[in-house]
Amino acid sequence: MNSQEIDLHIHSYYSDGTMSPEEILEKAIKKNLKMMAIADHNVLEGSKELLSISKNKDIKCVPAVEIDTNDNGVNYHILAYNFDIENYEFNQFINKANQELGSISTRLIEKMEKDYNEISLRKYFEYTYPREKGGWKALHYLRENGLTNELFEGYKFYGIYGPLYTTAKFPNIEETCKSIHKAGGKAIVAHPGRVLKKLNIVEFEKEVRRIIALGLDGIECYYPTHSKEIIEKCKELCNEYKLFSTAGSDCHGEFEDTVIGENNIENGEINISFLD
Repeated sequence: MNSQEIDLHIHSYYSDGTMSPEEILEKAIKKNLKMMAIADHNVLEGSKELLSISKNKDIKCVPAVEIDTNDNGVNYHILAYNFDIENYEFNQFINKANQELGSISTRLIEKMEKDYNEISLRKYFEYTYPREKGGWKALHYLRENGLTNELFEGYKFYGIYGPLYTTAKFPNIEETCKSIHKAGGKAIVAHPGRVLKKLNIVEFEKEVRRIIALGLDGIECYYPTHSKEIIEKCKELCNEYKLFSTAGSDCHGEFEDTVIGENNIENGEINISFLD
């Protein structure tokens, strides 16, 4: 299969994207994709809905989810693919990660209400927003209470008040890989070039080798912001360790800039044989 015909990393409005699974499926078909996956952050609803509505379509849809992990002081995202989406233990594992993700914003609001009369933890718990707007609850809450003009401006408060992703009690990579494997799936590290962007190529390679040993089955080699050097290094490591290599746009609809099918692939060389 030509790798330009796939996109294995798309987000729906069940996490922080702006599109419904139905809208995503329609756009993927218009792009002539042959294989796709909704890999929402720590939730399975988007993937479950996609699998249901795509049964009679001429496109292969793969069970997927993107899981937050913390390892060696770094917030890594691990993409799980082709697992038993109804597996109870795995669903519980995902739910726990999602609760921890939500707690980061809860801690932010709890700290901010001491400094801002506009902010209330009680009102935050009661607050809802249209999920098709993308992003997440705290960003909308801050904007609607006049602390920001744009959603992305809310990021700065996480840095100021300190409830960073690396402080959350996410599982580590080894635990996450074991959970994915028990559910029959494969564990792929998402966009390592984006996560480790401050490292030079030697440091990058050393760290990726370290996390490979924790149970990874593959690397998301092709990603919109990956440089040619990062892509080649990821492919080299996949070949050396006999790992799978994948491609994804990380499309969030209007919440971010990438689009479905934007895989930044030059050679089209990926290994997704585990999805055959």
